[in-house]
Amino acid sequence: MTEIRETEKESTKKGEKFQILADYAPFGMVFIAKDGTFKYMNQKFREFFGYDLKDIPNGRAWFNKAYPDREYRHMVISKWVEDMKSAQPGEKRPRTFTVVCKDGTAKTINFISVMLDAGETITTCEDITERVKVQEELSAEKERLAVTLRSIGDGVIAMDTGGGITLMNAVAERLSGWTQSEALGRSITEVFRAVNGKTRKRAENPVERVPGISEAVDLADHQVLISRGGKEMLISATIAPMFGKDNSIIGAVLVFRDITEKRKIEEDLLRMDKLESVGVLAGGIAHDFNNVLSVILGNISLAGMYAKPDDEKLQKRFRDAEQAVSRAKDLTQQLLTFSKGGSPVKRTSAVQSVLKASCRFAVTGSNIQCHFNLPDNLLPVDIDAGQINQVINNIMINAQQAMPEGGTIHVGAENTVSSGITATQGLILDKGEYIKISITDHGTGIPADHLKKVFDPYFTTKERGTGLGLATCHSIIKKHGGYITVESAVGQGTTFYIYLPASPRRETAKQGESRATAQGKGKILVMDDEDMIRAIISEMLDSLGYSAEFAKNGSEAIECYRRAYESGEPFDAVILDLTVPGGMGGKETIKGLLGVDSGIKAIVSSGYSNDPIMAEFREYGFKGVIAKPYKPAELNEILQSVLTGNL
Repeated sequence: MTEIRETEKESTKKGEKFQILADYAPFGMVFIAKDGTFKYMNQKFREFFGYDLKDIPNGRAWFNKAYPDREYRHMVISKWVEDMKSAQPGEKRPRTFTVVCKDGTAKTINFISVMLDAGETITTCEDITERVKVQEELSAEKERLAVTLRSIGDGVIAMDTGGGITLMNAVAERLSGWTQSEALGRSITEVFRAVNGKTRKRAENPVERVPGISEAVDLADHQVLISRGGKEMLISATIAPMFGKDNSIIGAVLVFRDITEKRKIEEDLLRMDKLESVGVLAGGIAHDFNNVLSVILGNISLAGMYAKPDDEKLQKRFRDAEQAVSRAKDLTQQLLTFSKGGSPVKRTSAVQSVLKASCRFAVTGSNIQCHFNLPDNLLPVDIDAGQINQVINNIMINAQQAMPEGGTIHVGAENTVSSGITATQGLILDKGEYIKISITDHGTGIPADHLKKVFDPYFTTKERGTGLGLATCHSIIKKHGGYITVESAVGQGTTFYIYLPASPRRETAKQGESRATAQGKGKILVMDDEDMIRAIISEMLDSLGYSAEFAKNGSEAIECYRRAYESGEPFDAVILDLTVPGGMGGKETIKGLLGVDSGIKAIVSSGYSNDPIMAEFREYGFKGVIAKPYKPAELNEILQSVLTGNL
């Protein structure tokens, strides 16, 4: 009995100690009998939920009060039953549920249930509402940060003080070729491989800049990032330190972006600005140079007229000199076309003669020969022969470069009619008649990935190429209302196809030579600021049978025309120079002349054919146009056309 009593005393002491421990435990505790009756709950349990044993004498009452939502309650009960059925004595079964307390508040509770040998259960509980809230806020903050990083158009790499990578966003992954999972922990110099774009030397380690800075700083210019796959891109980058709570540096953030396309656009804009400047200069040069050529060509033409017709040697020299001046004129036009595209000054022409002359000139002195297939029944076209010559010349140059060993270039043309459907080269032609020109070489050919870019400005595969040749061709043909396309196969050759609208007129410039040789008659007023030009035009008009008077600028021309008009002896036609430095040019003068005589027959002339007035002269009140320099026959032809109204 003594031993029994000692054991009972010891058990009582242990029970008292357990009671004290349970009563003052920092976590809630409830003791549940095998039949589900709540036998005991400690103070913390009551504080957590506000219930006591009177409120929840058993599990049924607890579930109904703690989980008032029916669906949620059934879920909790099913989990509880599942745990208790499979639990072994002494095994812990943790669960987290949201509990509705007596005062109506909801708390997130972490429960741990332990099955005892007799089928009883001890369940402890911990209020983790604040912890969960903090975790949710942290998760939300991380998600916002992740969304922000994904939304940033720049690459972002975070690293520790040793340069080990701790974070990368999607852009950084794409630019570097490394995924974040692959890059984590690796050195920044391994993932962010950058070299100087000019010297190709390895760029500085960005982490080395961090100790000496307190804010974001730009890394060196001209850095080229080499991705994991070997792709290179020009980048701009900044590095910034990350500070901890004690204001000590705990890492750094590298921000970088691909500026390859931006730099290319900047360079293109700069190149375009330079070209525009060249265009302004070229316009002035072309005007002055063409005035000089006008004097030269006029004198050569007049000398040819004065020379004996049967002196073939002398006449040939005059013809060669005239052709050379025409080529010089074409060169000035090329300057204008390169700079701003050049509005075409069109004349009805036979395309055969233009093609033959251009192609033969282009291959002069080379090991290339031309084979022509140009039928006699080709329709005439309205073209600026100088500009079309430039197109042919550019294509021929490309063909020669594709055939370094020499060979034959085939040049053909044919009449074709479009009904507005897709043509054989994949073009949608407007409805109407066209001349289809083909220029075929048997050279190296153009790779497929380059073929679609050949007409792009500045695209070139040549070391010293400008990438403007075929782009200019495209611009010229487009301004003529035509189309240009290309077909090619590597190792087999290339064919350029040019479609030019057929002229509604059936009389070509060559067929109009009868007008050019017809004897002139009438009184002509000429306005030009150049003394030499006035002198040579005076002799030209005199040799052609016209009488002429001259004015240096627009004011003189208007006054001279008014006097003649009011006297009853008006001028039959006027020729106005478009550009008069420091004075009234042709554009302003024609307005004044139309005020005097609405039926005036005016011809605009200029060596600066880039001006849109030269291409759209009728819209400004002119009846005809002639570009400097010109020969007496050309002057006579335009005068005859204007005077007779046969335009």
